[in-house]
Amino acid sequence: MIFFYSKNIFNNIFQLSTFRSQLLSYLCAMIENQMNGKMKNRVLLLFAGCFFCFLTEAIDNLRIADLRTLSLGGGGVTETPLYNPALLATLNQHKIYANYYNRYSVSELATMSGGFYYANSFLPTGFEITSFGYDEYRESLFRLSMGKQISERWTIGVAVQFMLLQSELFEESSGRISSDIGFTFRPVDNVLTGISILHAPSVKVGDKTVDNRHIASYMVQLGFNWQVMNAVQIAGAVDHCEEDPVAGSFGIEYVPADKFTIRAGLRTAPLKPSFGVGYQLADIHFDVGMLYHATLGISMGFGISFNF
Repeated sequence: MIFFYSKNIFNNIFQLSTFRSQLLSYLCAMIENQMNGKMKNRVLLLFAGCFFCFLTEAIDNLRIADLRTLSLGGGGVTETPLYNPALLATLNQHKIYANYYNRYSVSELATMSGGFYYANSFLPTGFEITSFGYDEYRESLFRLSMGKQISERWTIGVAVQFMLLQSELFEESSGRISSDIGFTFRPVDNVLTGISILHAPSVKVGDKTVDNRHIASYMVQLGFNWQVMNAVQIAGAVDHCEEDPVAGSFGIEYVPADKFTIRAGLRTAPLKPSFGVGYQLADIHFDVGMLYHATLGISMGFGISFNF
């Protein structure tokens, strides 16, 4: 099954000629039928490397927003502390969460994340862990963040993270240490604006010969969240990074019934529509989201969080 998905993805990415498509089909069949588990893992490792070499858009497999934010287009600067640590100062409750998202429809290349946000009036703090990949190729993120209310309408936050890249292709592991800074401003009670600067600065550690810039790509994001009415909320963001000069996102959230939420969003560069639903059971929140990519197709994920 792994190689069926991989073959389809690579046909789209490379726009293969008929001969190359036939050759790839033959190789995939040979791998599936004749190679042992270790050889399959090595070929999957090659596939993983090719994903990041040939996809033309900015790909961050570690900083993937929660499923609610992803369903709203992915602009997280006013939605999640993962994209703006200043949002920690706006939390009224502690929070524990876990997410699973499979961008490539290959189980070995899924992203799993979890974290804990400690809400308090003095110095709200968050800790997050993210893992992408499998034993032969893995990217990991360990992040500590803090926020502070500096006035009635302003908050500020900072974060430090360590990203680790491990692969059989390298003799030693390689990593990066970077920092984030973010601000939020509430001009009126039902509107929140925010700005964040991610991975600035970023310093390489470990194996210096490995190019690991993709795990800590610099980004600036500016956005808003508007509570139009009790049942309707909209969010939008514009961001700039090294690979994409300008990208935008927009999403809407609607609560048609008590404790049930419907979400839809859109992101540019390239155009990616998204959709999701959420349900609250007491203090537990369940979220499911999906995103369509012209090359990778439909990807899905789910998340759970507990507020207390």
